[in-house]
Amino acid sequence: FPSSLRPPITPPHQATMGLTAYLVGSFSGVGMHMMNNALQKVPLSRKPWLHVTYFFVGGWIGQRWVRLEKELILDINEIRADKGLPPMVATDRMLGLHYKNPE
Repeated sequence: FPSSLRPPITPPHQATMGLTAYLVGSFSGVGMHMMNNALQKVPLSRKPWLHVTYFFVGGWIGQRWVRLEKELILDINEIRADKGLPPMVATDRMLGLHYKNPE
């Protein structure tokens, strides 16, 4: 493959982080739907297709959140480099994220 068409190599922690973000978002979506049903005092299993819908929507939001966070850090580092400041570095406390500029 030419370098522009080569698929990116993702380290193992990024694959785990993506799965974790997807599952957290998915279960949050289902939990919100069940809480909504509980607050309305209707059976929790009412409209089961919404459980599935919120599962996938929550997973998509979880994935999008991680991608936005990475883009934000890279943008911040670019602005800091323009001002002559050192780059902002993520810590291990943030779901094990390590932000590096693609080389």
